[in-house]
Amino acid sequence: MVKWHEHAEVDTSVIISSRVRLARNIAAYPFPARLGVAEAATAIEEMRTAVFKSKVAEDDLIFCDLSQLTTDRLKELGERRVISYAMVNKTTLRGLIYNDEEYISILLNEEDHLRIQTVFPGHGLDEAYDAAANLDDIIAQSLEYAFDMEFGFLTSCPTNTGTGMRASYMLHIPLLESTGTLKSYADLITKAGFAIRGTHGEGSETMGAIYQISNQITLGRSEEETISALKHLANQIVEKEFSLRHRVLNDYLHETQDSVHRAYGILTNCRKIGINEAMRLLSDIRLGNILGLLDCRAQGGTIYNLMTNILPYSLQKIMGRSAKDNRQLDVLRAEYLRSSIS
Repeated sequence: MVKWHEHAEVDTSVIISSRVRLARNIAAYPFPARLGVAEAATAIEEMRTAVFKSKVAEDDLIFCDLSQLTTDRLKELGERRVISYAMVNKTTLRGLIYNDEEYISILLNEEDHLRIQTVFPGHGLDEAYDAAANLDDIIAQSLEYAFDMEFGFLTSCPTNTGTGMRASYMLHIPLLESTGTLKSYADLITKAGFAIRGTHGEGSETMGAIYQISNQITLGRSEEETISALKHLANQIVEKEFSLRHRVLNDYLHETQDSVHRAYGILTNCRKIGINEAMRLLSDIRLGNILGLLDCRAQGGTIYNLMTNILPYSLQKIMGRSAKDNRQLDVLRAEYLRSSIS
């Protein structure tokens, strides 16, 4: 199966992916933080049954008991955004329903009973919302949600109460970052009710000039209004990044060609490379491809896929070898990149 981050569309624009996440709780149970072991097990089974009543789900989705997985496997799923890092670190009973393409993942007993997440490549925000809403409707046919007529969907964290929806774009904006222009957009983003975060969301650092923009307001604004506002804001950021790219081609062509081809040379010849340097150089190559300055092919379809695969736990799984320290990881990463770029 081709995963969403292996589709060519992921590497053709500023926008890498579109994601929608719905937070839901079941009215019959306390929120997950107050669930006992027996209640948690029963709740997971009821939610699993509700999802798999759908013929589509029966054909396409897989259930996984996360408490049975190794820590390394959990961290690998976290690196690929199939589950949240909060889910990785929990020790209580929890489950996952997902598909092989990884564009659907339903977290059971994370911060809320249900976190319905859909991710589509590129500008697929409408498709992501439709897929999440469809799963939401399937579950609601069997289970009653915790819902208040005044406040909307009730969630463990008050900041999600209302629609319970977080919609986001993942953006590759190297020129906005390198020129310092991104800082001037921080106030605009915040005033519009959105947040800009690192590569893996809240609290994470940024690598490879990849950022997430998502809504902060879930109360008093409908899902459609949130998606429309996010599209408008993202379009402004994309247009500014495009204008900087146009300027680079006109005024700094040789310098840009040099940095892009240096990145290619290092990645195809290195014998040891750290994660931050590798991400920065892959960012340069992705930009060079889009600007037509390079024709670099990546095993697995996209440069962004390589960015995911060089993360520690994903890398060790792909290479079939364990690294005992960062030095061995850096050697393994270099070997993988040399064999994956042409």
